[in-house]
Amino acid sequence: MRLVVDRTGRMLLAVALLAPALVAGENLAKVYPATMSWSQQGLFPICSAEDVWELKSFEFRFGKDLRIACKRATVAFGRHETNVLWAVVFPAEPAEIETIQVGDGERATSIFLRFAPAELGNIFPTKTVKGRGAPWMRSEAVRISRHKIGWKWSTPAGNPTIVQPGWCLVDADTEEGARRFYAVDRNGGTMEYVAEFASKPVPASAPIGEQAALAAFDETWAAFDREYAGFVLLPKVDWKKLAKTYRGPAGEAGTTHGVAAVLADMLAHLEDLHVWVKAGEDWLPGYTRDRPLNGNWKASQTLASATQKAGDNLFWGRTEDGIGYLGVHGLSDTKLPDHVDAALERLADTWALVVDLRFNGGGDELLARGVAGRFVDEERVYSKNKYRAGSKHNSFGPTHERRFTPRDPWRYEAPVVLLQGQRTMSSAESMALMFAQCPQVTTMGDRTAGSSANPRRLVLEVGITVNLPRWLDMDPAGNPIEHVGMAPDVVIKAAPGDFSNTADPVMEAALARLRKIPKSKRAPGRR
Repeated sequence: MRLVVDRTGRMLLAVALLAPALVAGENLAKVYPATMSWSQQGLFPICSAEDVWELKSFEFRFGKDLRIACKRATVAFGRHETNVLWAVVFPAEPAEIETIQVGDGERATSIFLRFAPAELGNIFPTKTVKGRGAPWMRSEAVRISRHKIGWKWSTPAGNPTIVQPGWCLVDADTEEGARRFYAVDRNGGTMEYVAEFASKPVPASAPIGEQAALAAFDETWAAFDREYAGFVLLPKVDWKKLAKTYRGPAGEAGTTHGVAAVLADMLAHLEDLHVWVKAGEDWLPGYTRDRPLNGNWKASQTLASATQKAGDNLFWGRTEDGIGYLGVHGLSDTKLPDHVDAALERLADTWALVVDLRFNGGGDELLARGVAGRFVDEERVYSKNKYRAGSKHNSFGPTHERRFTPRDPWRYEAPVVLLQGQRTMSSAESMALMFAQCPQVTTMGDRTAGSSANPRRLVLEVGITVNLPRWLDMDPAGNPIEHVGMAPDVVIKAAPGDFSNTADPVMEAALARLRKIPKSKRAPGRR
């Protein structure tokens, strides 16, 4: 790969040395069928290696008001499912801007576009699409999108919604250094030039020499070769072959973001959710997989009467018939065990309890031990782990047991259902394993994410940071949880469409299970 860099330091085009085979005349409207015309809430678009395309040419025209055109280009799409929410066009040579507004005669080095998903085929006609493009261009596209989403059809948090049909936002960074933003309304036949963005182009990525780029690549490759534990779970990964494949493109990248993009693409082969790459403060797209959320917070809050919030990570409450609820949504609040203690004092007379980890992405495992210690009857092993020891990928040191113990002042002994799912990740998975060792606990829902790390941050001199997972995490029986997660005692099958603000099948199943306990056998949790 070679990234062509203009005089402002912006990448123009990646020559697709490693791009997939080209298929001429691809109909993008069929590749990305539009299924949404509006969205009630912000969406989370992804831009995968398959979402980068080479164009024979590109042209956007709105009558005599605006024309931006170039010959060869690369385009990357951000999509929600198959709905394209944004596109970034990278011309091989700067695109000419012709307009009756400000910017006429300037040359665009990148063009950010927002439009209704159903209009994709009109903006990128089949005859202009050459085939798949260089996958690492998506990193620069994502960086641009994060800087530019926010004028319309987006949430305050910066998540895009669906653009109204007939509208198109054309947002170009120019060779001259200015940013030119045009809002085109085909319905009304008007175009607005938005001047407030003129002095706010996307910051250029820092240039980097070949030797510095290769040194950063070699340091990263060697650190993973020496410390990464997950190679034994992915025998298909030929680490030395990946070095040969990606080292050259890293040396030719030309910018810090370019090198980081090559590293992210190489590391994506590890299929590890804990591996990430940052260039400065910008996150690079890497490996991801679909992990559907098996819950709806509003519905579960209503079902459990979880009206009390304590700190940053805990919601709690009780149903009218005496079932308690602890929603632990994170493991970052250092006072979480104290908040749980206070909540349990208020829930001591409940005859059953739901502990909800479905919305918990992890944090500090020691906090999880503090919470789970209120439920365990004796010291128990909840996980095992081991680290690399030696140059071979299958060389490990001794296996370590991780234990948790009862914690005062008393233990909750009534039946407990722990809810988990594929968004239950990292230290939250360890927490689920802790509860699974408690005799009064039944786990329900879906398998957990299957991603644990105990990482170290690899900080490279060139301004790139890489997260390096170091241990092989296992359940008490010694089975690795990476990629597979922890299965629940009771699987609750539910599709994403089954959840709404008034329906949560997993929470409903938990309450139904507990309510089958005969009233004669119900007793307070504090005994």
